[in-house]
Amino acid sequence: MTNEYLDKIICGDSERLLKNLSNNSIHLIITSPPYFGCRVYGNETLGREEHPIEYVNNIIKFASELKRILHQQGSFYLNVGDIYFGTKGFSRNKGSYARKTDKHYKEHKIVKPDGKYLQYKQLLMLPERIAMGMQEQGWVLRNKIIWEKPNPVPSYSPDRRYPVYEHIFHFVKSRKYFFDLETAKKLNNHRDIYRNGIEPFGEHQASFPVSLIKPLILTTSKENEIVLDPFMGSGTTAVAAIECDRHYIGFEINEDFCKIAEKRVKEAKLISKSKLIFTQ
Repeated sequence: MTNEYLDKIICGDSERLLKNLSNNSIHLIITSPPYFGCRVYGNETLGREEHPIEYVNNIIKFASELKRILHQQGSFYLNVGDIYFGTKGFSRNKGSYARKTDKHYKEHKIVKPDGKYLQYKQLLMLPERIAMGMQEQGWVLRNKIIWEKPNPVPSYSPDRRYPVYEHIFHFVKSRKYFFDLETAKKLNNHRDIYRNGIEPFGEHQASFPVSLIKPLILTTSKENEIVLDPFMGSGTTAVAAIECDRHYIGFEINEDFCKIAEKRVKEAKLISKSKLIFTQ
């Protein structure tokens, strides 16, 4: 059923929709699932767990379905952020350091501290726990990419350094997979530290920058292959796929974000078509 979803953004629960995709049918997966205890985007349950380990286990369970649909020579890029225990919404920040997204955290339930892993001020190491769980699932971790942000969202604290990066894990399921190192070198994308600013898009304040995603597509897929984002958000992965002459499939549970993504995709297709006519 993969072809039925080709070049479409489907509004719905990705966990359910993934079951309709065929085995080994997706050449590249790029996604950033909701982070633990962070913003409320609408209708989601992933990321709203009470215990951080429950969140880790849910991501790993989700990854098992991605492993089924990923092509034998395909790649999976997972962007996931970390968080400090007990600081949901950075509610202790005042004045110019306060965040307009604080409202997302007010009703979030969280397990009580245990004096060990769950301690206030503790960095939870969620990305690393997810990556190690996926290794146990049989995934091969090829790179732990550091995405450094020259313009990070302020996260002030007087007793620690400012967090300015996130992880992007590059997973494969076979030792033989497609990767174009020469193209990576031409794009200056051959090292495992990327410096790329964030680019919030409209109402979606946690969107990917297109400039971050395009090199991943160009170096780990071929023209006309399929790129999937099961947490499509504002549509960045689809736009990047169109600009790279790839097919895309996107799942998104938030209806408002689906509308934003559809509009962006429509505009990207018009620009791509006009460029094709001009070159002819």
